[in-house]
Amino acid sequence: MADRRVLTWSPMEVRAVIRYEWARGSSVSIIHERLQTVHGEEGMSRRWCCMFSEGRQIVEDEGRGGRPSTSIMKTTLPEYRT
Repeated sequence: MADRRVLTWSPMEVRAVIRYEWARGSSVSIIHERLQTVHGEEGMSRRWCCMFSEGRQIVEDEGRGGRPSTSIMKTTLPEYRT
């Protein structure tokens, strides 16, 4: 049988799988085992199982307040450097 391991997953894809398995009633350890089968050793966050148990429905990151992680300032643009 050919190896069906997925080499690259986005965080939202992993969360969607966790949500699906959680909705099916799978335990955290079973979800972890199934993800490792196709995703490899890279981690699965138990935190997402807990959040779905607490009523969370979306897999996307929620917006956060505060300063953006990237910004454009005159000093970072080449045309403004001296």
